[in-house]
Amino acid sequence: MNELETSFAPEGRVVAQISKAVIAHDRASIGAGEPQPLACLVRENGHLIGGAVGRIELDRLYVEYLWVDAGHRRKGLGSRLLAGIEEAAGGAGCSESLIESLSQKTAAMYERAGYRGHAQIDNYIPGLTLYVLIKPLT
Repeated sequence: MNELETSFAPEGRVVAQISKAVIAHDRASIGAGEPQPLACLVRENGHLIGGAVGRIELDRLYVEYLWVDAGHRRKGLGSRLLAGIEEAAGGAGCSESLIESLSQKTAAMYERAGYRGHAQIDNYIPGLTLYVLIKPLT
């Protein structure tokens, strides 16, 4: 007999098993391969001071994180990192880049870098809006 189980603390291996099964099914249904990780980093004296991290999937770059150390902000490093990861993705055959932000100020920065608002979900998290922006790379 099937037993329904609900948990506010599911085992990590169970969550991983379900996640893996859903992703495998979705990828198979659209003929997608494995995503290719991509990063563009900047170091100063061997120390990481910024990075852009994402993945290439279905000819699109998904920028997941863009970070610059607080002491190095407002010096153009974020723009350089974003341009660097976009250039690498374009060279790998990506036709566009997608990035999300919960900050209107950050979304405006991406717009200055050539991204255009594609979707906006108000109150995505109570009090916050999710901005989805896309930039052509070709």
